[in-house]
Amino acid sequence: MSRYTILGVRFKVLDEGEADRRLSRALHGQRSITVFTPNALILHKASKDGRLVSLLNRADLLLPDGVGVSLARRLAGAPRVERITGIDTAWRLLGEAERTGASVFLLGGKAGVPEAAARQIKKAYPRIRICGTQHGYFNKASGSEQNRAILRGIRRARPDILLVCMGFPTQEAWIMRNKGHLPSVKIFMGLGGSLDVWSGRVKRAPKCFQKMGLEWLWRCMIEPKRIKDTLSLPCFILKVKKESKF
Repeated sequence: MSRYTILGVRFKVLDEGEADRRLSRALHGQRSITVFTPNALILHKASKDGRLVSLLNRADLLLPDGVGVSLARRLAGAPRVERITGIDTAWRLLGEAERTGASVFLLGGKAGVPEAAARQIKKAYPRIRICGTQHGYFNKASGSEQNRAILRGIRRARPDILLVCMGFPTQEAWIMRNKGHLPSVKIFMGLGGSLDVWSGRVKRAPKCFQKMGLEWLWRCMIEPKRIKDTLSLPCFILKVKKESKF
């Protein structure tokens, strides 16, 4: 499988179908897989700190989540890559979990959010096994009693899939620090604000925005505080054109 690099972060060239097949194989295999879903804003942030680049590169699978990643590659003179959104990939994975009987643990969001997300997921997938939920507001330090207690709870639940929604880079760092303590988990996946969307707390962009790759614009419209982050996108594009080698 061919690869490409954006600001030091290494991706494999794959489409949505291949991403789904890799997750399905991991779900039924013997080896766990770690999946991160960086978009352009994440890549731009990581480019300022080599430790964050290394953190992303430790994943088994990186999904190019966002039109900015594809656009940057095109502007750098390389073939465009398919955008693969983390939230949609995870939603299809939940369908696979329902069909196969795999269990799912939801970790992240504010108090009440993962439970609300679980209720909405069950409406779409009535037979899915959601074996546990836990909000993301706890002391995540490896030696803290809160973190140890949450790891014990996840181990007792024995999930096959752990969806971690704490935002970048917190969720990625937490997964890499703690995955060795969770032997039942086949798929670790960092998913940002997906639980907020699934719970109904945050409204996702209309389909027309999604198809055009303009979900970022929708988020700015409903959350103006995000405009500041979005202003870094032109800097990201310029940095890619200058530094990336395809």
